[in-house]
Amino acid sequence: MRIAVASDDGVNIAAHTGRCRGFVVFDVSGPAAIRGEYRPNTFTAHAQGACTGAHATPHEHHSHGPLLEALHDCRVLITRGLGPRLVADLAAQGIDAYVCTAERADDAAQQYAQGRLPRAAGTGCCRHC
Repeated sequence: MRIAVASDDGVNIAAHTGRCRGFVVFDVSGPAAIRGEYRPNTFTAHAQGACTGAHATPHEHHSHGPLLEALHDCRVLITRGLGPRLVADLAAQGIDAYVCTAERADDAAQQYAQGRLPRAAGTGCCRHC
């Protein structure tokens, strides 16, 4: 199974999924996660500078389509923060979201592989709740 961890530098976990600079992709087999590629984030509205982070109204939002397509081969996304709409959009595509307090992407991937991470409840980011 392939999983992705939101990361700004390929080492540490990013605080916000939409603004992260990329995703570290791991292949998980049993209790081990093997580091694969780093995918630069050129596809989210935040990364492209199309979103200021403060939406004018609670109903104004951008599409998560490009992010979902970029992670199409992943079954899990691990991050420190994401909003309920992204959790729902990921779930609709068969991608489970997990929130992690670890600092390093490698540690988060190992924790997931060992079944030690909680699934996201849909309220991880105060800017999009």
